[in-house]
Amino acid sequence: MSRRNDVRLWTWLEDAGYVSHFRLYEFENQAGLAMVHPGVLRALELVRRELCLAKGRDVRIRITDAVRTQEDLERLARRLGWTDEGGAVSRDSRHLAKYGGIAVDLVAVVSGTDELVDQGELGAVCRKYFDWVKDDYGDGHVHADMRQQI
Repeated sequence: MSRRNDVRLWTWLEDAGYVSHFRLYEFENQAGLAMVHPGVLRALELVRRELCLAKGRDVRIRITDAVRTQEDLERLARRLGWTDEGGAVSRDSRHLAKYGGIAVDLVAVVSGTDELVDQGELGAVCRKYFDWVKDDYGDGHVHADMRQQI
């Protein structure tokens, strides 16, 4: 494994102090560009904590996509299509680097079982901590972003 972007990310939660369950490489694109907005990191930690409590065991948040370049966006649109043409990719995606790491696509996995947390359940929890959430993708992932913080 490359040690590129293998940096532990810490965030402050008022009732827990500093917590860290994510590393920078989880937010990188194929070329190694990585960025994450502090508000996203905090929200992810809160989502994780709430899901752990609900499931009574550890839940891992897996980032499936984060920051994108224009080239990343165009490659994805070739596969999934642009939203203004009936596809799934926005031409002004909040994943773009110009927005500063405010968007993530994610799934949640219950540790020890490898069971995916239901997309609707994950989306409902994300709505408590993120500004905008979309949870109706066919592959089960949830998109969440902090568009009010840019």
